[in-house]
Amino acid sequence: MKKKICFCLLFMCLILNSQINDNHIKKNDSLFDSKAEIKLNILSALVMIPNIGIEVKVSDKLGYQLDTTALSYDSMDGSPVHVTQIFNELRFYPRLKSNKNQRSFYIGAHWGYGMFTLRLPKFITSFVDSAPKDEGSYQSGRNTYYGITFGKKIPLKSKKFNLELFIGGGSSQSYYKNYNKFENRIYENPDSRKIFNNSGEELIYRGGVMLSYKL
Repeated sequence: MKKKICFCLLFMCLILNSQINDNHIKKNDSLFDSKAEIKLNILSALVMIPNIGIEVKVSDKLGYQLDTTALSYDSMDGSPVHVTQIFNELRFYPRLKSNKNQRSFYIGAHWGYGMFTLRLPKFITSFVDSAPKDEGSYQSGRNTYYGITFGKKIPLKSKKFNLELFIGGGSSQSYYKNYNKFENRIYENPDSRKIFNNSGEELIYRGGVMLSYKL
């Protein structure tokens, strides 16, 4: 794990260092002057959670982004962890003053879908009003996300690369089943054996620093 993290850090240093000898971006250049950008979330990559995306220019002020995140471990603290998330986002880029980097700030409305098999860590259960689960147990199900993202693009010295800071949240609606360590179904209420349990929370569930490459 430490070797992988060191490799990611070295990779990022090489990418950023390669921009030093490039021409400076002019202040009035748009950070959204390409038809598409491919992206990698640097922060999530450091903890071995891949988050990649592509953004396509729709109009002068609108962009559409599709990104996905995946995580898969057969055992973490005695329970399996498998998570997949896909987000669709429509972004609005307001015009800034002429002496600012154009289209560097955006606000986006997103809809996402995910599937998961995991046991919530103890530090999260207090936020989502859930009791800590027994070791080896897990929840398996799917969820949907509806929310808003705020972000800002930061130019690098190469016209092909930029950084993007973003954070987003909203409503997360989950439908799941509980299982014990023997993979037997656990019912929260034995007298009401529903097909799925469900819960809904308002959370911050997106964020990071994207390294973007303009196509």
